[in-house]
Amino acid sequence: MIRFSSPASGDVQMLDAHATQLLDAIGKHAGERGVITAAEIPGALAALRSAIAKDAPQHARAEDADDPDERDRQAQDVSLGRRAFPLVDMLERAARKGQDVTWGI
Repeated sequence: MIRFSSPASGDVQMLDAHATQLLDAIGKHAGERGVITAAEIPGALAALRSAIAKDAPQHARAEDADDPDERDRQAQDVSLGRRAFPLVDMLERAARKGQDVTWGI
């Protein structure tokens, strides 16, 4: 588990694989500890939103699938947008207050 923290909001915990995927999207290494500085947050948000936009069409196709089994299988997948929401929210709150976001295991 990786815990994201900021004085601007409550903590967010994610499984390592999910947190690593989001950190990779913003160009950060998911080491034992890290920080997204207040100055880096706008770029991190832009990168996350771009990754979410690229992922969205895959989940839209699942809803349009003709095969009910395929629709059911893909409906169980969690979109990147849903997975990223808590971190995006934390980053937005931190940006408004000029605070950093840190993480650690």
